[in-house]
Amino acid sequence: MATAAELRNALQETIGRAVVGQQQVIDGLLLAVLVGGHVLLEGVPGTAKTLMARCLAAALDARFTRVQFTPDLLPSDIIGTSVYRADSASFEFRPGPIFTDTLLADEINRAPAKTQAALLEAMEEHQVTNDGRRMPLGERFLVVATQNPIEYEGTYPLPEAQLDRFLLKLEVPLPPGQAEAEMLRRFDRGFDPHDLERAGIRVVIDRERLAAARAEVAAVQVSDVILAYIGQLVTATRMSPDLAMGASPRGSIALLLCGKALAAVRGRAHVVPEDVKDACVPALRHRLIRRPEAEIQGVSEVAAVERAINRVPVPR
Repeated sequence: MATAAELRNALQETIGRAVVGQQQVIDGLLLAVLVGGHVLLEGVPGTAKTLMARCLAAALDARFTRVQFTPDLLPSDIIGTSVYRADSASFEFRPGPIFTDTLLADEINRAPAKTQAALLEAMEEHQVTNDGRRMPLGERFLVVATQNPIEYEGTYPLPEAQLDRFLLKLEVPLPPGQAEAEMLRRFDRGFDPHDLERAGIRVVIDRERLAAARAEVAAVQVSDVILAYIGQLVTATRMSPDLAMGASPRGSIALLLCGKALAAVRGRAHVVPEDVKDACVPALRHRLIRRPEAEIQGVSEVAAVERAINRVPVPR
């Protein structure tokens, strides 16, 4: 049976056949898959955000649906709608694209708040309610949302309540020089990002391997010292002079889950402080509200997290 560490290597190898220079983002996607969380990818256009989501679904042997969020998108365009059938004089529910395994919410901040809110129940409870009827989405349901950090015209920033439902916010950087040169070589040799099978993307985490890896993560031991450390880190964000609002209790849970997943990926059966600290930036950065004076001083959300957690002594 494959371990979490082996799955990390397999996922890096297979997605790396299509995407270069994004190893940290791929690792973050794996953490979300291992603990059943959702991911917000933030990066400028052309950094392979959509391609990584498609490759991830293919590597998971999962159903994949892409929804392009636009200002005229309605909640029913995502969830589905009830259609009247004259032959039976009844309404029939026609499911929308949310009924899938991996949902790519592309440029999620392009749609207004009421459409963004259509994902709230699905992300939190893995179910959809229509006309009082609850419909489950399955244990492998995963939302991968994307947004552009530099373009604000015609966008609707995600509200804090929705941001809090993402396990991780991952920054997708521009590829370094060598990685971009390798990308160009691949395109020169005929690489087609629309043909993943030809690119060599294969299934590396089927249902059985995923269930085994999740069981391995769940079995990772967490001491009282580590639990106290997580509480101190989250409290530090709430007391930070840079922040008007610190991390929520979901932030504490995210640190716990990501710490356990990181320990498993690193081949350990117990969490150490470094596992938790390494998860702080991607797990907490989107759950904070900076004070206006901190923004004026140029304190980024990443810097605000790092300044807060660095005030907490690391247990030994």
